[in-house]
Amino acid sequence: MPSFRYKGVSLAGKRVSGLIEAESARGARAQLRERGVLASDLKQSESDRSLFNHPLTLFSRRISPRVLSRAMRQLATLLRAGVPLVEAVASIRKRGVEARLGAALDNIRVRLLEGESFAAGLARHPSVFPAIYVAMVEAGEASGALDSVCERIADHAEASARLQSRARAAMTYPAIMSLVGGGIVLFLLAYVVPQVTRVFAEANQQLPLPTRMLMAAGSAVGNYGAVMFLGLLALLAGIRVAVSRDEGRRRFESLLLATPVAGGLFRDLAVARFAQTLSTMVSGGLTLVDALRISRSASGSLLVNDALARAETAVSEGESLAEHLEGNPLFHPMIVDMLAVGERSGDLEGMLAKAAEALDEEVGEQIDTLARLAEPAMIVLMAGVVLFVLLAIMLPVFEMNQLVR
Repeated sequence: MPSFRYKGVSLAGKRVSGLIEAESARGARAQLRERGVLASDLKQSESDRSLFNHPLTLFSRRISPRVLSRAMRQLATLLRAGVPLVEAVASIRKRGVEARLGAALDNIRVRLLEGESFAAGLARHPSVFPAIYVAMVEAGEASGALDSVCERIADHAEASARLQSRARAAMTYPAIMSLVGGGIVLFLLAYVVPQVTRVFAEANQQLPLPTRMLMAAGSAVGNYGAVMFLGLLALLAGIRVAVSRDEGRRRFESLLLATPVAGGLFRDLAVARFAQTLSTMVSGGLTLVDALRISRSASGSLLVNDALARAETAVSEGESLAEHLEGNPLFHPMIVDMLAVGERSGDLEGMLAKAAEALDEEVGEQIDTLARLAEPAMIVLMAGVVLFVLLAIMLPVFEMNQLVR
């Protein structure tokens, strides 16, 4: 239970202070009034708040999608059974969930008791609950379909976990090859290359081009390695700061969308998320304009969000959503066609759900194909690097043998 530090005045007029445990700040003030204390200052204990405010906390990394999926599915089951949200969150917390998720659920429960929405509580923990899930929960609360949204979040998290496992399994062998190949290259640069070059320097022989290139690379790393490493860190930090801003993120998304394979994957994933959320909103009884306003941020893409904001305005003025999106490169033609069919037939939510399912399946197939191609590609790459190093070392040896003969 959270702790609160308080300062106040007792009924006798004396200044008092201390620590009190309560479900919320409102509950803490109520307990203090029962004790005859009028609190003038009430703050949550630093030991409780540090988990959420300090940059080096447990929340510096996201929790496993599989852990999140299990919790959201349990929450969906409890909500569908009629359990109030606050009690459902507390019940999940008691089941011995992962420490970071448990601490976040404790804080969310306190916020719920204080009258804050579930989505706002999730938004306070971006390292635990991604923004896409927060947007979906907000949409679920608005439509009254929170249990269905939690079920969809669980499905999405499970799919993410499966994709991560697939990618991890596909990249294990190439990663081992990279470590072994990198170790071989470092050994050759540190021990073999200097000895070979010393022999040829004493013989006043000109080294082959691959050998000179390898020597230049080794010299650059040896003399400026620390500067290069710091420069790389500064570059990565600058990119992260730029992407954290909306304009920089839009530029990054534009570059990503222009990439032949990754761009299509990013686009289809964003549109599939939007289609799933919009389907939930429409099925919950919201008008199309309200559903667009709430669900467009669920795509996770600012460019898609901007396009849907314009579509929201167009729909509010009487234009068809499918007609407005037609020809927009951000939206798969299949989505537009199914939107048009759904608008004509009156089954927009059903067509959106089918379109999202089809896109998810297509994205899964593309990722499987990339995973199958990644392993041989990395092996060939590392083989090429090792071959270059070996040639750079062996060519001078062959030339020396010819000179000796």
